[in-house]
Amino acid sequence: MSDSLKKRLWIALSVAVVVFIGFFREFIFTHINEQLFALWYDEPSRASDKIPFLKSVDYYTLYYSKWVLTALFSMLFYSLTIGLLKVVFGKTFWKETAIIYSVLIACSITVIAYGYLSNSLEESYLLARLFMGVAQSPLVLMVMIPGIWLRKRTTE
Repeated sequence: MSDSLKKRLWIALSVAVVVFIGFFREFIFTHINEQLFALWYDEPSRASDKIPFLKSVDYYTLYYSKWVLTALFSMLFYSLTIGLLKVVFGKTFWKETAIIYSVLIACSITVIAYGYLSNSLEESYLLARLFMGVAQSPLVLMVMIPGIWLRKRTTE
C-alpha cells in the first residue's frame, strides 16, 4: 500500500470519527435537554427510552453534568483537530489550535460574566453557548484546514 493511499485512508477515517463524535455529542445533549425539560415540568420523557441511565439522575445532577460534558467534548474536539491536522499537513498546529480554543473559551466566560454583572444572564447565555458550541464541533477544523492550506500556498 502506497504512502499516499495510507494518508488518504487515515484522512477518511479521521473525518468519519469527527463526524461520528459530532453526531454522538448532539444525540447526548439533545436527550439530556429533553430529560431536563421533562423533569422541570414533571412530564414524561422519551429521552430515557434512548438513554435509560437518564431515569435515575435528578435534575441538578443532570444540569451540572452538561458543564462537565461540555469541557470533555471541547477537549475531545481539540485533540481530534490537532490529530487530523497532523494527518493532513504532517504538523499538529497545536499552538494555533490552542489559541483559537482559548479565545472561544475566554469569549464565553466574558459574555457570561457580563450577563451576570448586567443582570442579563439569560440573553448572554445564548451567546456564550454559541462560542462553546463552536469549541465542541468540527467547525474549528473546517476553518483551519483551508486557512493553513492558503497560508502554505501564499508563502511558497
